[in-house]
Amino acid sequence: MKQAGIDIENLSVRYGNYVPVRSLSLAVKPGEFVSLLGPSGCGKTTTLRSIAGFSDIAEGDIRIGGASVRNVPANKRNIGMVYQDYALFPHMTVEKNIGFGLRMRGVSGNEISERARAAADQLRLTDFLDRFPSQLSGGQQQRVALARALVVRPDVLLLDEPMAALDKQLRSEMQFELKALQKSVGITTVFVTHDQEEALSLSDRIAVMNDGKILQVDDPETLYHYPATRFVAEFVGTANLFKGHRYESPDGKKPDRARRTGHFRSAGT
Repeated sequence: MKQAGIDIENLSVRYGNYVPVRSLSLAVKPGEFVSLLGPSGCGKTTTLRSIAGFSDIAEGDIRIGGASVRNVPANKRNIGMVYQDYALFPHMTVEKNIGFGLRMRGVSGNEISERARAAADQLRLTDFLDRFPSQLSGGQQQRVALARALVVRPDVLLLDEPMAALDKQLRSEMQFELKALQKSVGITTVFVTHDQEEALSLSDRIAVMNDGKILQVDDPETLYHYPATRFVAEFVGTANLFKGHRYESPDGKKPDRARRTGHFRSAGT
């Protein structure tokens, strides 16, 4: 599957006087899994919708595979997307749900069936092709939504809190499956979540957001042990915060990273 990077430059989105995203910049490398993590209302879903073409850009630009998509309509961006409620068609079988995007693109009937069945096999859905969404478990519905998103061979995959409706045990199982699938396919993925554990488990890098801005972008280990701001320290995991003062080293050497940032985690937390 084709790998395409995503470059967001100074993105701002406005709805009247409300500005959910403010001068946001983020580069996602080809094949990378990046999570947008933050509380409700922080702008993460609006950012995802802007990549998909569902939210108008007030300022800035978005490039996919090096090409600007600012003026490209959503149906021309070659993006796969999975929504929080999966958005499966209740009157269609699993096979027809998976093949829906291909039909909209004018793919021939034989090729639709072949590719839909191949996607179903990849996601362990072969035994459910004739079932309807109401006859599936939450995890099975999620796999159908993933198969439908991937079968069109998109440049990037966008996931909007797709595990929010699953119970804890099933969510843990699906996290493992999703990560394995993403690595095997190699597709560039942007994942929206408010669940810190989910982001830490799945991501190559995490962008922590609040108030329409990205506060820190780092790999999970760096983000957890070296939060750049107090908000990041409190939001990601459990933080022990200490008041302190910054002192310059007498020999002129730079202080270590934890002392420079002013936030750190104590051992064992």
